[in-house]
Amino acid sequence: MKKFILFTTVCCLLLLSGCGLIKQKAAGYYLSKARAAAQLENPAAADLEQAFVNVEKASGYAPDSPLTVIALEELAAASEKSGFARGQELQSAILRKMVAHNPFYWAAREALVDFMAARGDLNGLAGEAIAAGKLAADKDLKKRYCALLVQLTATASAVPWLESEAYLNLNKSPEVFFEKAAIYSSAAAKVAEIKSELEKMATVDVALKNFPPQELVSAAEVACSDALKDKEEISRAADFNAKAEADPVFKKAVAMTVQGNAALVGREYSKARAFYQGALSYYPDMIEARRQMAEVDFQEGASLAAVGEKSADQLLGKAYGGSNAVIKEAVSNGSNIPFMPRDKFMGDTYALKAAVISAIRAMKGKKFKKTARLETEFKAALDEALKLSPEGRLARELLERYTKEGF
Repeated sequence: MKKFILFTTVCCLLLLSGCGLIKQKAAGYYLSKARAAAQLENPAAADLEQAFVNVEKASGYAPDSPLTVIALEELAAASEKSGFARGQELQSAILRKMVAHNPFYWAAREALVDFMAARGDLNGLAGEAIAAGKLAADKDLKKRYCALLVQLTATASAVPWLESEAYLNLNKSPEVFFEKAAIYSSAAAKVAEIKSELEKMATVDVALKNFPPQELVSAAEVACSDALKDKEEISRAADFNAKAEADPVFKKAVAMTVQGNAALVGREYSKARAFYQGALSYYPDMIEARRQMAEVDFQEGASLAAVGEKSADQLLGKAYGGSNAVIKEAVSNGSNIPFMPRDKFMGDTYALKAAVISAIRAMKGKKFKKTARLETEFKAALDEALKLSPEGRLARELLERYTKEGF
């Protein structure tokens, strides 16, 4: 009887072993077919469609293989190169199925987070961060460590996108701006917290660092570095959010400044000016509103000068005085609103001053006696603008025009 049980056990083990080998071979077969399609010079849409099906089949046979994820990424790259419209949709769907089938499929989770990060899918990144946070409650330290790496990658990948959305809404919606600014600060703080937790775990058990896939480790390191690279701006945003929460007058002034920006984008000069004046009446130190008042005067003055309106002279004069005043004030006080670093704020203001001087020169004409003095001041302002904010669009446009046409 004992011999029979032993014989049966051995047979079962052999069957299971054989089954595993068969699955590996099946996965390899489907992956080779998918990779062959990805390597074609000009693959047809039908070939790529079938290749994605083959990757999904391979995943069914080898549900935690990093090779399947690599093949999927190669196929996605080939799809993008050939213009296959459904490539991204199929890639995302397969990655989601992989993760749903095996929550601890770290290679697939990293690839899914990377997919979302590349497209700025903030809702998707938030969902992955939450899911990884739940997985991090696992008692297995290796699983917990990997889950925290995924959570770190997802959270950190969202930070630059949140910063960008907050910045864009400085010209659109005060409500969305405040919301994005708050989420940005919360995400940046969470990144620092997870990073610290991972460091503590690795200090206690050094071997933990060797367990996660290298792609996941690298992705976490890169995302974390990008998210935390500007510590000064992170600190400014946190201080700003705290102040906006504690000081309704300050928050109202910021909101009116953003509303003024939205009106200025629409060239509603009177409306924009009213909002900026309102902001300054609430909070006289709102230098951003003061700077934008000079911008309004410049834009309206330049547009009137183009049609020969006499009031243009007065508006451009106000813009010149306003930009000078803002430059002097900003040197000592700085700005209030985050996502506009000091150098960029100063650079853009110097560029505004240079643009105002250029408009005054154009309005006065060639017979203007103080042209040489104006040109000297123009060049000094433009030099400062380019030094402080080399990528500033207005400064670069002024430089290009000055190089081609002179003053």
